[in-house]
Amino acid sequence: MTTKRLLIAILSTIALADFGLGLNTVVLPLYAKSLGASIITIGLIIASFGLARIFINIPVSILSKRRKSQYIHIGMLFIFMGAVGYLLSTAYYQLFFFRFLEGFGSGIINTSSMIILTKRLYKEEKRAKVLSRYMIARRLSMGSAPFLGAVVAYEFTDKAAFLLYTAIMAAGVIIAFYNKASLNNVSNTDDGGMPEREKAVENDAGGRAIDAAVYGGDDENGSAGILNANIKGADKTASKNKSSLGKYSALLFNFNFIALCFLTFSFFFSRIGSRRELVPLVGYGVIKLNKADIGLLVSISAVIGVILTYYSDRVINAMGVKKSIITSFVITAAGVVSFIIFNNIVAFALSVVLLSAGGGFSGPARNLYLMDSVDKTHYDEAVGIYRTLSDLGFVLGPVAIGAAFDYFNYMSAYGLVVFIIILATVLFGFFAKSFAVAV
Repeated sequence: MTTKRLLIAILSTIALADFGLGLNTVVLPLYAKSLGASIITIGLIIASFGLARIFINIPVSILSKRRKSQYIHIGMLFIFMGAVGYLLSTAYYQLFFFRFLEGFGSGIINTSSMIILTKRLYKEEKRAKVLSRYMIARRLSMGSAPFLGAVVAYEFTDKAAFLLYTAIMAAGVIIAFYNKASLNNVSNTDDGGMPEREKAVENDAGGRAIDAAVYGGDDENGSAGILNANIKGADKTASKNKSSLGKYSALLFNFNFIALCFLTFSFFFSRIGSRRELVPLVGYGVIKLNKADIGLLVSISAVIGVILTYYSDRVINAMGVKKSIITSFVITAAGVVSFIIFNNIVAFALSVVLLSAGGGFSGPARNLYLMDSVDKTHYDEAVGIYRTLSDLGFVLGPVAIGAAFDYFNYMSAYGLVVFIIILATVLFGFFAKSFAVAV
């Protein structure tokens, strides 16, 4: 399967999941509030999404490597169940469970797709461009949805928005199961279609066994013996490598990798805490915007982020991976600081836009840095740990920000967001290694 066809197969499913999740950006926190949930409770409801992802990321990465399979279709099924749950919910405490189901499905989808793409793209010459197109499709899906969800809720009811969400997820489940076979075929290969056993043999014998036994050598029997011997050797090596503890511990002592995890943690901390909690609650309760206005603002900012993502490969090639990451986080921090300083509707809108703009080219750059900072044989383990540590931001962000908002005020919550972003950016900027510029 070509890289283009692979992206189509993945995005035809994930884009629907992102669109569905985006529908709830404005609707869910305000719906929970209408059912009597406090601000800190709303934070906990939102955080249950990240908690579920933390539980599932590493198990999915282990299963993906051992079974040579992907589970995107299972993830879509969990999100569909969460959507149905929202539609049938009658009390805010029920939202914890349905949000957890959403996170469980999202974790499965994101980890599976990231493993497939990382293995396929790490030697791809145009990997920055491919990743930017991948991120564009996802962000366009999630970014355009908040306005639609908010308008449906504003013109009709919150339940109407959840009904639309359920219908979209039903279509996503059907497409996911349709793509299951083709994506599993990709999972069974490595490096653009080469079966992993053949790759192990080629690495072990310098290609001699493959040349002789597959392409026709002078000594067929001898070459076949070399091939069989190397296959056995590869199997023994694989058996030794099953000591996952050693692989995980090596990754945990890789400072470049850990610094990247903390940076992505701060991104999720600020995005989920701000976009899904502060923006709806502050916009509705403090700035006095209605649901449709908030949804429109979030969607406009998302479109700006998508435009910047389109040019992200050029930015990365011009600045380098590390510098482009740092620049994106400086823009994100500037968005939060602007609202803290000016504290008005213009600064609020600018904050929302800059938060999205900052993430415009950091996504592809962070994925490229992940590829460069870890051993290529440990991609499955690296993705599992990366997603788990990063997804802590989905849990701690809403809880910490909700607590700061509830016990102090919304400005304290914004102050916490900018502190985490700046801390992570400084640690990564001064101490993480720079790698080669992506082509």
